[in-house]
Amino acid sequence: MRKSASPLASIRETASPEPAPARLTASKSESSLLIAFAQGVTEGVTETETHGSIRPKRSKTQDEDERIPLADHFRLMRRLTESSRDETLHLSKRPLAPGATDFVIDTVLQAENLEDAMKRTARAYNMMHGGYYNRVSRRGDRLIYTIDDREFPYAFDEKSGAYALMEGLLIFLHALLTLSAGDALAQHLICVRSRRPSRNPSGGFLDFWDAPVRCAAAAYGLEYDAVAIDLPIKRGRGTPPNAAAVYDLIDTMIADRERSGLTKDLRLRVLEALSEGVENQGDVARRLGVSVATLRRRLAETGVSFRDLRHQALNEAALTMLRQGRPVGDVAEALGYVDTRSFSRAFKAWNGMTPTAFAARPAVAS
Repeated sequence: MRKSASPLASIRETASPEPAPARLTASKSESSLLIAFAQGVTEGVTETETHGSIRPKRSKTQDEDERIPLADHFRLMRRLTESSRDETLHLSKRPLAPGATDFVIDTVLQAENLEDAMKRTARAYNMMHGGYYNRVSRRGDRLIYTIDDREFPYAFDEKSGAYALMEGLLIFLHALLTLSAGDALAQHLICVRSRRPSRNPSGGFLDFWDAPVRCAAAAYGLEYDAVAIDLPIKRGRGTPPNAAAVYDLIDTMIADRERSGLTKDLRLRVLEALSEGVENQGDVARRLGVSVATLRRRLAETGVSFRDLRHQALNEAALTMLRQGRPVGDVAEALGYVDTRSFSRAFKAWNGMTPTAFAARPAVAS
């Protein structure tokens, strides 16, 4: 027998790419908090419809599973930004005059390469926000843009709103840099960092990324490989890009990401969700944007069941830990089994030998 806990989450390979969901969504309660401040509403509101009207606050139980398309969130933020006299949308105690983002883009276009563009962006935002919140550094073979918001003058106290705001800002920043350095930049992104304590299995801003995501980080950040440092900045003819062009690119990026999620191998996507600790079949189905019945049917068409894939994920985790030299009892506990005997029976059924016998085999040199 196994415990009812979610053991796979504790042994997740943190360096593996995050799964590509079929549809990108954001928490409606997090999004609506930002929208409420942007519209000058600061009390009694935690939900917004995608067309922008505000509804009264509802209970956490009612709101916790409600999602809105990520594209709709950014489209609404764009409309509010274009009509506001404060480009922070009243989310900061230090407002930014209209045209601030266009000023940053103009500054970036004077850069010679990506590293120079990132440094110019950081300096411009630090100057406008009146603090040293942005910095650019090299660490080993990585070029890192860091945003440390611990002392940022937010106009609200809700932590989830700060997570959503900053994770959305990382998407905006990556799009701004892509607009300047070209689409090739995406392949050089190797890590995204968020201060959010843990990832929401039902989706969110962090599902936007193909690159690995690290939660519970000390600061927000984008990390690019060393090859990206010297990417030249594009200076095309005609009308220079502006904030509207960045939002257009975000819309395209979201659509591309969703298309890639729809075409990705279903079994692989289920295994990825399981490796993140999303073990309930209903939760996995929601993650993939399908019903439980549809998930079962499509898996059956490939010749496997959800239970088969769950056993495969458990077995792969067990094999990894045993190869690392962890005691059989520790592995059984990590995987949620009530005792070593139950784990040994399952392992033998999967592999034709006991975990003790597997662990005693001599290591094979690579």
